[in-house]
Amino acid sequence: MGNKAPSKPKEIRMLSEDIQEVSLLKRHSGCTGMFWRADPTGQTKLANNNNWPRDGSKLRGKVVEVDGAKWLLATEVRQEGKDWVKAPAGAAMPFEYNNHYYLE
Repeated sequence: MGNKAPSKPKEIRMLSEDIQEVSLLKRHSGCTGMFWRADPTGQTKLANNNNWPRDGSKLRGKVVEVDGAKWLLATEVRQEGKDWVKAPAGAAMPFEYNNHYYLE
């Protein structure tokens, strides 16, 4: 994942045309956030990993399903206690990651 281009997806479904707002949450201690993931649709290359979401951040973007997995194609991020800023082009976040982080 990360900056590496994902393999070509088999099935892409847009779950909402509207911008959704979600929180980055975690099930147990460990990391302090999650680096951006590359757009799983393969349509936009991840520009950089700047301002990656830290614990307690909020994210905005469109929700898609790619090969059965739910993803947020991020457009904005708000770190805890900060203002909203644009997410890098191609930034995405899975709704579930390794039974550790999740979006809600």
